[in-house]
Amino acid sequence: MVHLYGHRGAPPVVVSSGDGGWIHLGPHLAETLAARGFFVVGFNVKSYLESFTTERSSLTADDVRGDFRSLVNFAAAGSSERPILVGVSEGAGLSVLAATNPGLQPQIAGVVGLGLPDINELAWRWTDSVIFLTHGIPNEPTFSVSDVIAKAAVPIAAVHSDRDEFVPVREIERLMAAAHEPKRLWIVKAADHRFSNNERECDRRLFDAIDWIHAHASTALGKGEVH
Repeated sequence: MVHLYGHRGAPPVVVSSGDGGWIHLGPHLAETLAARGFFVVGFNVKSYLESFTTERSSLTADDVRGDFRSLVNFAAAGSSERPILVGVSEGAGLSVLAATNPGLQPQIAGVVGLGLPDINELAWRWTDSVIFLTHGIPNEPTFSVSDVIAKAAVPIAAVHSDRDEFVPVREIERLMAAAHEPKRLWIVKAADHRFSNNERECDRRLFDAIDWIHAHASTALGKGEVH
């Protein structure tokens, strides 16, 4: 469920995958960040959701907030810097939800969401994989980022494909409009949700977002920007 990259003590980042598991963009970002000197805690969101899904129960929003606090504490050990939460798709939604925890907010520098959707599930079963064909929402308990993002009192950055087949640009613009300052949105020209034909630009914007978060992590609320 947890994958480690880089050396402990380096600037820490928690990278949370999409609900497809630890494949594609999640491990690519973890490897790219580690190569640039970050200590990365990779979090397999699919395995996490599956582990707490039964016929009668699933994760709750408070479970997510508490579990991500544990991840942040683990990532931060040995470093003088606060971790950044980087999430891909479902992992981005969970990262925003985690950042609504008032107890966690002083412990993190901010959140970067790639392909951030509004509706995110709190459970996962193998039958939910049909969404990768239908581009729909699993028949599971969910939460809405639009309902909680204003409570995430940390810098929030988003990197989004202009041809995201799961989350249209108008949706990420709506979500970011609901977020508190400081916030910033980058739109990348890419073929799909996972930036498959333009990972280089995705990577560049990710590092731009991290630099922006470090510049705004301790400042007063400022002006949001879209580029």
